[in-house]
Amino acid sequence: MIKKLKILLLCVAIITTFLTPIAGLLWLMMLFVLLDTSFGIYVSIKLEGLKSFKSHKLFNIVVKLFFYLMTIIMSFLVNKYLLSETLFGIKFLIPKIVTALWTYIEIKSIDESSMKLGNKSVWVLLKEMIDRLKGIKSDLNELIDEKKEK
Repeated sequence: MIKKLKILLLCVAIITTFLTPIAGLLWLMMLFVLLDTSFGIYVSIKLEGLKSFKSHKLFNIVVKLFFYLMTIIMSFLVNKYLLSETLFGIKFLIPKIVTALWTYIEIKSIDESSMKLGNKSVWVLLKEMIDRLKGIKSDLNELIDEKKEK
């Protein structure tokens, strides 16, 4: 029994060490899936009451996480062993692109849930924020120009 436990711990240590270069990407993906799930549960309960929450639907998290994490790990393997570790001067570019794609999908899902509550889209808010920053920049440029003239 102890020998089997040691072998299991050794296997877990080897896998963990192997995945260390992309550990941040895997944690990021888990965080976004957790955020999306939490927000989805909140919206469901807010709109339809506590009875709308069904725990058996949470099994989909396992499937989604497995799919997302395995695609990131597979892209890591492709990037590391079939291509070179560095593409266009960026280490592990393919897993980063795959993670960005899945993260975008999760953000879009959170945005859709937010819009169900009557909120503005994240993309509209982002555009408004950029427009405000442009306005601040032009105001600062005017102040700098006025100071130079004096």
